[in-house]
Amino acid sequence: MTGIRKMTTALAAVFCFTLLAALPGVVHAEASSLVRELENTFVDIADSAKPGVVHLTSERDPLKGMKEKMGERERQRLFPFNPDMEGFRAQATGSGVIMDARGYILTNDHLVRDSEKITVRITTTDGDRGKEYPGRVIGRDKATDLAVIKIEPEEPLQPISLGDSTKLKVGQWAIAIGDPFGIEKTVTVGVISGLGRSGFRGALAEVRYQNFIQTDASINQGNSGGPLLNIDGEVIGINTFIHAAAQGIGFAIPIEMAIEVYDQLVEHGEVIRGFLGVQISDLDEGMAAALKAPDVRGALVSGVFPDTPAKEAGVRHGDVIRKVDGQEIDDSKGLQNIIGHKRPGDKVRLLILRRDKEKDVTVEKEITIELMKFPEQIARTKEPAPKKEDLLGLSVAKIPEDRARPGEKGVYVTGIKPGGAADEGGLLRGDIILEVNMREVGGPKQFRSIADGLKPGQWVSFYVRRGADTLYRALKIPSDKK
Repeated sequence: MTGIRKMTTALAAVFCFTLLAALPGVVHAEASSLVRELENTFVDIADSAKPGVVHLTSERDPLKGMKEKMGERERQRLFPFNPDMEGFRAQATGSGVIMDARGYILTNDHLVRDSEKITVRITTTDGDRGKEYPGRVIGRDKATDLAVIKIEPEEPLQPISLGDSTKLKVGQWAIAIGDPFGIEKTVTVGVISGLGRSGFRGALAEVRYQNFIQTDASINQGNSGGPLLNIDGEVIGINTFIHAAAQGIGFAIPIEMAIEVYDQLVEHGEVIRGFLGVQISDLDEGMAAALKAPDVRGALVSGVFPDTPAKEAGVRHGDVIRKVDGQEIDDSKGLQNIIGHKRPGDKVRLLILRRDKEKDVTVEKEITIELMKFPEQIARTKEPAPKKEDLLGLSVAKIPEDRARPGEKGVYVTGIKPGGAADEGGLLRGDIILEVNMREVGGPKQFRSIADGLKPGQWVSFYVRRGADTLYRALKIPSDKK
């Protein structure tokens, strides 16, 4: 009997057990046996999957970004007893799944991003503290929030069994294993609550390829990177995040997507994606009516980048991409996910709806396009020459209302480049520049006008207000314009 059949029988047993528990003899015994079969199914899944789940700890410097933006003088002002801002550590804990006996582990990118130290603990039985190994990042992909780390085990590891997330249906069983709040190898049970979830912003803004599995199996902080399993004990997803404002709403990356990313990270250290060259949006009822489209399915092309496969193939803004290689496109995310799984050089066949303005009709058009590599920058332009303001090594803005004095004119220093002219000259973030070379500064626009008139090698005086004090500082414009 397969796992699904066992579960179906066992569920019936749960229902029957409630109704028939009071009955004597054989009927009661049979219901009890079926309920125990249900229990044993979950026990078997937990026993078989736990060895393939690891505990992961990463350490990072939480002030690293701040240190890079602050100059030495500013660090001394804010951290007088620790100007180097050393010794600060933040720790993140989560889970991972063993993909290969040689020590390759799949987890979430947000767990290991910017980490300076990664520790992986492997346990085989409950209560066993296991062994700890240092981990190193093989590759990261923030576009899917996935990463691969590698350890050097003393003996082959036990990889976890992988399932097929393309065949999932809402209502099927889902089992999560992970280390919520550091409580290792916790097993929770629920169902698949939804499929193809996308459109999340905030902390997930950088995750461009969203096609999440939703589950009500309990997922908490520390479950990230751990597996979501089906009733056969196979991985169908990588648990990633929860809905912070709710209970019982968790999300996992489908294992099909995760395997594609894993393979590329192990092979290349990065994910190399195909690129079509279009800007897209969803089609609403109003646009569908205007374009005389039969419905709102598809991705509306709002722009075409120059020197891209789409441009060369004749794709136009206003086109609606309805199918890719015969697969229907529901919305812009659907197109993005399909193209994102392709590689440079792959050929795709697009079915497009195009409005014929002259004939006032909408026609279908089929186009075959060979994808290019996803560019690091889209529509690159020639870099402008550095501004004098950049050469000063500072950035300014309008004085905030809570910092300005009545009738005061000037600019507010929002940033200081470490080692730059402003840093060397003693300016600090938060200073209010009132005058430059004895000329009153009316605001950001006038400051930039004055800065543009400065010459390399020139000494410049700054009259600034710092808190309740006013003072002068002088700095020299660098001769090197690079």
